[in-house]
Amino acid sequence: MALTIKGLNTGVIRHNDKFIALALKVKSLRNKETLLFFPVLALRDLLIGLEHRLYLQHSLPEQEQEKRQKAKSSHVLKMHENIPAILREELENADVNQRVESLALSDNTEKVLTFTLKLHNGSHLDLQVGEWQVEVLVMAIIHAINNAEMRELA
Repeated sequence: MALTIKGLNTGVIRHNDKFIALALKVKSLRNKETLLFFPVLALRDLLIGLEHRLYLQHSLPEQEQEKRQKAKSSHVLKMHENIPAILREELENADVNQRVESLALSDNTEKVLTFTLKLHNGSHLDLQVGEWQVEVLVMAIIHAINNAEMRELA
């Protein structure tokens, strides 16, 4: 099953000031909301996959970047209109089966990155991140970590 991002939100779960997991709530194309939990190693792997795409986007010639920036703005606005709420109860009663045990970049096309996530319950889920969503996802992760004062992870 592929999870295509329409909107996203992040939060941090911690215990006694120790990072437990990053909560990533995704609103998909049919307005279905899925809450996933990334412990530190899975989060690191996700960020490594996203980092390379960011590097490629920022290494384009300046004219190409300006052209792409205009197109990106409308996509980012649509994502901001579809931010799902994360309730405190969802974090306090986190479903262990939604914990990401491992992930791999399974498809790397020009328009979409697909990460295959192996969940705690043994199932697999494909998370598709569009080219315009990469920077938004990275910024959301960084904001969640900073808001939780977990700067040692950033």
